Amino acid sequence: MGSYSYDRDVYSSSSYDSWGASSYSASKFTKDTIDKDLDPKGKKIVSKSKNPIIIVLDVTGSNINFARLVYDKLPMFYGEIEQKKYLNDFDICICAVGDAEYDDYPIQIGTPAKGLEIDSWLEKVVLESGGGGNDFESYEIMAHYLANNCEFEKDAKPIVFFIADESVKDKVLKSQCDELGIECSESYNPWPALNKKFNNNVFVMLNKYCGRSFREDFTKSWQKVLPNQHTIRIPEEKAIVDLMLGILAIQKEDLESYAIDMKGRGQTIRRIEGVTSSLKELANTTALSTNVETDLPVEMKLRMSGNKGKRL
Repeated sequence: MGSYSYDRDVYSSSSYDSWGASSYSASKFTKDTIDKDLDPKGKKIVSKSKNPIIIVLDVTGSNINFARLVYDKLPMFYGEIEQKKYLNDFDICICAVGDAEYDDYPIQIGTPAKGLEIDSWLEKVVLESGGGGNDFESYEIMAHYLANNCEFEKDAKPIVFFIADESVKDKVLKSQCDELGIECSESYNPWPALNKKFNNNVFVMLNKYCGRSFREDFTKSWQKVLPNQHTIRIPEEKAIVDLMLGILAIQKEDLESYAIDMKGRGQTIRRIEGVTSSLKELANTTALSTNVETDLPVEMKLRMSGNKGKRL
């Protein structure tokens, strides 16, 4: 498989402003027109890895700073996957979604990459900061694209993370796909096809709307297209990478062990409590987590467990 370096600074909480994005990462997103390499027209995502990861960033105004958070924390995400062996032979593809009704670039499609090469794809993304007041972004167009334009190895286990804060539609419009140069024979519900393509490994990391509060109608709209336990609420913005890592980790170890992993990389009890609470329903659906005493406070379990934990 070879080794791929992803060696650059990972920024601490002290380097973030109130929205959660560091000035360093903000300086990396300078594009104002779409890079031809991100244009979805005629493009396919092709991965030769056993575990392709696709991260879909909502780059509209209400959710834009998650792109910067992901940029700052992606080396840690990558390194933890390798060190803890949550996955073997993986790559990461960065995509971005906006609003097809208002934005110039509602769909941006990256290419799977490993190591530091991932940064070059992140830095191509246009943070359009658009969207409108319609309570929806064009997640369904991205769902259609990913369901029909990804090529994986026969035994691959791909996974998709949507990072979103608004409602989702259960119907993609052929007319909007045509405008973007994305092949679509008819208007339809693309989510069953996406779940099938990714073996039900499709997740949305749902943020508070405009960073203020969760809207129940938004949450319920996602739960109509994904299993309830795959709609993961983000307890605090800086926890986004911890949540994505946790989803990977609990396929290999139980939630308590992942809490110990978080403690080992210096996360606060508050962060650990928030992340494990958000992942509890998902963890309880996996065989490895059926014996976890989920009603015990995480802080108490960490104290009881000391530094032990399963490393697979």
